[in-house]
Amino acid sequence: MHNELILPVPVLIIHQGRITPALQPHSIVLHIILKDLGYPEELVLSANSEEQANQVTAEHLPNLIFLNIQDHSNLRAIQNIKQLYPFSYLITIHESIFKSAEILEAIQLGADAYLLSNAPAEQQFQHLKCILSGGAILHPQLAQLLQKQFSSASNLPAHHVFSPAETAILGHISHSESPEETASSLKASEYQIYSFIKNIFRKIALQHKQKKG
Repeated sequence: MHNELILPVPVLIIHQGRITPALQPHSIVLHIILKDLGYPEELVLSANSEEQANQVTAEHLPNLIFLNIQDHSNLRAIQNIKQLYPFSYLITIHESIFKSAEILEAIQLGADAYLLSNAPAEQQFQHLKCILSGGAILHPQLAQLLQKQFSSASNLPAHHVFSPAETAILGHISHSESPEETASSLKASEYQIYSFIKNIFRKIALQHKQKKG
């Protein structure tokens, strides 16, 4: 796979508050994964507030930013980050896929991809590898929400927003097909599926921006 984010690049992890005992294991797992992917420890930076994040970003210009979303109020930081540092790649971290509405809103506000902190470490490793290789992941619950969102009366139907291939991917994944199964069904590579998902996220953010504008 082609790596969009050439190593080594500065990485910033924004916690938006103190790391509680409940969050500590997830923070440790992310640091271990980044180290395993080749990120030197001295290039993995942390911030516990937007103000501190702005200071670190201005000084180190990280190419990759992780934003921990602990509650809905944390979402407002996404637009600030994308406005101030539009060339940084922003990955939001959510507690579980049961917060699909929160994940969708993060994507609408400009998050490039997402991770789940409650996923097994090996799965997080594979998902992050996929993201850093230029793709994005999509869980069935979020695919179902997207289909519902774009079939409601207040939105354009999905086929008016997404390409036929993207619409087909949403359909397959919403029925709990894995990326590998979806690729086989559509006679495509897994990398193509991940790339299409990334493009779906871009279109969601663009449509939201146009709607708000």
